[in-house]
Amino acid sequence: MNILITGANGQLGNCIRNAAKNSSDHYIFTDVAELDITNPETVSKMVKDNDVNLIVNCAAYTNVDKAEDDVEFAELLNATAVRNLAEAACDKGATLIHISTDYVFGKEPYNVPCREDQEGTPTGVYGLTKLHGE
Repeated sequence: MNILITGANGQLGNCIRNAAKNSSDHYIFTDVAELDITNPETVSKMVKDNDVNLIVNCAAYTNVDKAEDDVEFAELLNATAVRNLAEAACDKGATLIHISTDYVFGKEPYNVPCREDQEGTPTGVYGLTKLHGE
């Protein structure tokens, strides 16, 4: 299986990199220098050229405080880029795994598991843009 990991230099991406060391699957670890996920053509080309079967999106605009002032870029990375990944996955027949955050459900009671059909109650711009990506 060919697995594309976006945001591979971040905390979650590095955890996946470590977990994948002994895997027989082929991992393609990318970060912004290797793949601009805000560009739909670039994403589509990467997925097709590498016969990607699975995309794990670890990329996100995660500076919660700065997102309040950088709304446009947070929306681009947390929502528009996710759409680009989803469309490329759909076109290829691949699966996309997108990682959520507690900021999407921040107004819910703590220590209560979320349901798959639960509506988001975002906290701040970061949570709102992540919700848009979902």
